[in-house]
Amino acid sequence: MDKTYGLYIHIPFCAQKCHYCDFNSIVADNDLIVRYIAALKKEIQLLAEQYQPQINTIYIGGGTPSLLSGENIINILEKCEMEFELDPSAEITIESNPGTLTERKLKLIKKAGINRLSMGVQSFNNDLLKKLGRIHTTKDVINNYYLARELGFDNLSFDLMFALPGQDLKDWEETLNQAIKLGPEHLSTYNLKIESGTTFAQWLKEGKLETIDEELDLQMYRRTIELLANNNYQQYEISNFSKLGYNSKHNKIYWLNKPYLALGAGAHFYDGEYRGYNLSSIKKYCQRLEMENLAIAEKNKLSRLEKIEETMMLGLRLNQGVSLTDFYHRFNQSLLNIYQEEIDKLVANGLILVDENKVLLTDQGRELANRVLASFILT
Repeated sequence: MDKTYGLYIHIPFCAQKCHYCDFNSIVADNDLIVRYIAALKKEIQLLAEQYQPQINTIYIGGGTPSLLSGENIINILEKCEMEFELDPSAEITIESNPGTLTERKLKLIKKAGINRLSMGVQSFNNDLLKKLGRIHTTKDVINNYYLARELGFDNLSFDLMFALPGQDLKDWEETLNQAIKLGPEHLSTYNLKIESGTTFAQWLKEGKLETIDEELDLQMYRRTIELLANNNYQQYEISNFSKLGYNSKHNKIYWLNKPYLALGAGAHFYDGEYRGYNLSSIKKYCQRLEMENLAIAEKNKLSRLEKIEETMMLGLRLNQGVSLTDFYHRFNQSLLNIYQEEIDKLVANGLILVDENKVLLTDQGRELANRVLASFILT
């Protein structure tokens, strides 16, 4: 079996919970953070024993990983380097909230080996940031962006959100233009989805939240593609854009349905055969690892058909689509034979294209992606 993996590390701590967030995260507690870091290090050791993996990307997500001290981040990555075979040119990303960054922390993050900094910007409108429950301001983003540049970070990414309550097209254009002006190498742009269990879901139920209609949401998406294309950002996935050579290597592991391991409470993994996830309770996760056991909540071996489905549903998110040759090498069967009926229908409706060696979504197919991808479910 291929022993090359990506590695996801989940840090489930935040300064405060954002109003739209349904991720596995809680407000930070110093004692629990100390205990959690110790559990992570034990999990690194146990996974190293089980897989002897070669790691070619690391992605530290959350929560707010930049809430940790620089020393803690160094500690985690030193343990990874000690236990895993780490590719010397590995892309190592950390998510950060601009409100938690300082010069000292950025220096320590860089010293730890982080070479890709992802900033949760969301908007350049301070009123909207407040409405989202973010702890940072536009000024924090701009100051920390330039500080990161001065310290030598040459691969920066911004997360941006559109279709926010009360947002109009002009405001979204202003956020995009401000991001373009700063010039990070990568941009992820997501439309707001109101998830159950969030503050926004509660406000919606109480009639306190004004949501965006679908037509405006679509206009914002189309404008994103147009504006970014005009400013040398290539769309390579439904929500992701980068300058030449700066696609997210780690996230492409997910979309190409390649294996990745995962550390932390609630973290999901796919080792090439099994897909599973860890216990989401931080305390139970720590307890399990303190007993020298992995904290897996559930793990399922994928059937051949499930692997085929996932390869299609993830791969079609990429603008490059799914390679017919790669698919054949992987499954020893033609993609077009398996999905002939579905593909004929989608091609006739202008939602996908088939060329010499790939199947890919059209522009219209990307706009209706969820509906189109559901066509590839076999089980």
